[in-house]
Amino acid sequence: MEKKFSGGLKLNRLRYSLYTPIYDLVVSALQKSRKKAISRLEIAPKSKILIVGAGTGKDLELLPADVEITAIDITPSMLNRLRSKASESGMSVSVEVMDASEMSFPDEHFDLVLLHLILAVVPDPEGCIKEAERVLKPEGQISIMDKFVPEGQQASPLRKVANLFTRILFSDITRQVEPYLQLAKLKKVSDEAVFLSGQFRHLVVKKDS
Repeated sequence: MEKKFSGGLKLNRLRYSLYTPIYDLVVSALQKSRKKAISRLEIAPKSKILIVGAGTGKDLELLPADVEITAIDITPSMLNRLRSKASESGMSVSVEVMDASEMSFPDEHFDLVLLHLILAVVPDPEGCIKEAERVLKPEGQISIMDKFVPEGQQASPLRKVANLFTRILFSDITRQVEPYLQLAKLKKVSDEAVFLSGQFRHLVVKKDS
């Protein structure tokens, strides 16, 4: 029996179910950024990789063929598209409908966790990043790519007004990533602008041991 989701998760599932037919087209402008982000990662053969908020599987084509991939999302229609892509490319992917802030995986299970375009979308980013840290192996990496307010700055009044609409339509544009990293006891390995003059950043982070 499928777990019941909270109000925020139900809204996300509804809107992304509606967006499924056009999602690949909408996010196609970010594919170069995904490619750049993944090219910066240290991915060993046979690595266990978790894609959180995997959507339709836009990360799949950019990953090596010799890794073990698990993909989770709360939107079944998105995951159906991901399964089709995986099947067409001959990739073996474990796919599950799952809440990013309450994963069922054991501790220290994955070598790499991808959080691409998810921390600004989920209703509980704190829970999401803490879960990503929990399931990450001690020497593993988390790859974060999303839109964030620059470190040390506050969202401008105009950005806050725009966020009243964007958070309903697709994403929160007023979040900062640094407080989430501090909460989950993660440290930056790298931080690089990848799109729209730094509005989108790619961070590689590890456990702060």
